[in-house]
Amino acid sequence: MQISAPRATLTVDAIQAMLNAAIARTKELKVHVHISIYDASAELVGFISFEGAPRIAVTTANRKAFTAARMGMKTEQWEAFVNSIPASELKIIDTMQDYIAAKGAYPVIQNGLVLGGIGISGANQEIDADIAEAALKAIGL
Repeated sequence: MQISAPRATLTVDAIQAMLNAAIARTKELKVHVHISIYDASAELVGFISFEGAPRIAVTTANRKAFTAARMGMKTEQWEAFVNSIPASELKIIDTMQDYIAAKGAYPVIQNGLVLGGIGISGANQEIDADIAEAALKAIGL
């Protein structure tokens, strides 16, 4: 019987590279957002907030990154899943705190292992997703 399984998480260098790329893309797009990175345990490990970003979007960025890391899927995939289930099951999901179903967050996955998640909020959902994608490209994903 195997009693262990490999786990992995983001390195400090990966977190910094993702933040740098997200910051650069945010500046290119001339928007004001919050950038949140969570590790494999769904704990906050990187965060930056642009001046002028809507304050309410802090919570959204964090919840997006949390959801991506916990579920191992894009938050838009989580949204599609939530929209596809029966109302009786939706009641169960509604009791789960901090999960959010909206574009703008991606899991960070390498070799089948979820390393964490990145969530962006403050612009529209398409721009949020664009910034998250730029961060993933910076680390080769």
